[in-house]
Amino acid sequence: MANTEPPITLEEQVIQMKKYVSFRQRKRMRDFLNYAGYFRASRYGKFLLSRVEVTGAKSKQDTLFALYKFDVELRRILSFYCNRAEVRFKSALSNACSIKLNNGTFYLDKQSYTPSQGEKDAKKRKQNIVFFNNHLYKDILDKEEKLRKDVRKYPELKEYRKGGNRQKNKLPVWVAFSYFELGTVTMMYNYLRGDLRKAILVYSFAKTTYAKRDTEIMDTWLDAVRNLRNYCAHNSMLVGMTSSVVLMDSNDDATLLQADNDLFSRIYALKKLIPIDDTDNMKKDIKKLINKTPVDVCLLGILPSNWEEIYDKIVEF
Repeated sequence: MANTEPPITLEEQVIQMKKYVSFRQRKRMRDFLNYAGYFRASRYGKFLLSRVEVTGAKSKQDTLFALYKFDVELRRILSFYCNRAEVRFKSALSNACSIKLNNGTFYLDKQSYTPSQGEKDAKKRKQNIVFFNNHLYKDILDKEEKLRKDVRKYPELKEYRKGGNRQKNKLPVWVAFSYFELGTVTMMYNYLRGDLRKAILVYSFAKTTYAKRDTEIMDTWLDAVRNLRNYCAHNSMLVGMTSSVVLMDSNDDATLLQADNDLFSRIYALKKLIPIDDTDNMKKDIKKLINKTPVDVCLLGILPSNWEEIYDKIVEF
């Protein structure tokens, strides 16, 4: 039988938090734990404790509460811009491909995809094909069918069901994408034919031509924004986060990112994907939050000390 971890009472949780931060009065900590839960709160406590060498001493509970509030507000900001990136990319994918192929249901056609992803390694090539055929493509078909058939959950799609004026039609991509998760759309882009992957970039971004390498870089940006969006949606801790690798645009300074899997690398990818008119607003929103929080964001290593300068150097894709 697997080992199990016994639960601890709220009072025991309060005592445990003293490992991470200093406090005398228990009421505020008790109220905080009663709301946030010990596991979530302790993640922030461990983060602060890991920064003792730069702060010089164990943090007080006020710093813990301020850090938690900062993280909540940062999630709110980045969630908004993740949604902006998602809508933009879904529109680009659905419009560029449907127009190029003159087919609004291209996403249901296997001919629109490269199951191998053009992988040269035989083992990886086989793995990609198996995943596409047994999982991704089947999942796309299942999702489209459920949207059309689930009367209770999707009553607004009644025109695509029996008795509707489009009952014989499959859902066009612009309808399906209103319901598909970003993760599904991201995986679809990963497996689309190379010419379609490039056409999407030309449709949505600044240049008139893009190379295969650009589409591979885009894969990492989409994945970064997807996991950032998931962190925000599930109220996971952003400060100190590490996640998937972000590849850099060849037009950017190669020294721009201190790390390719930290929080700022997510912001880098997000700036690449949001509409150009949003890029200044996102910087202003983050800067405003940093200016009003008592948390020293740069000292704690949440963002680079010169994050504004670096942000401004990120070129349009």
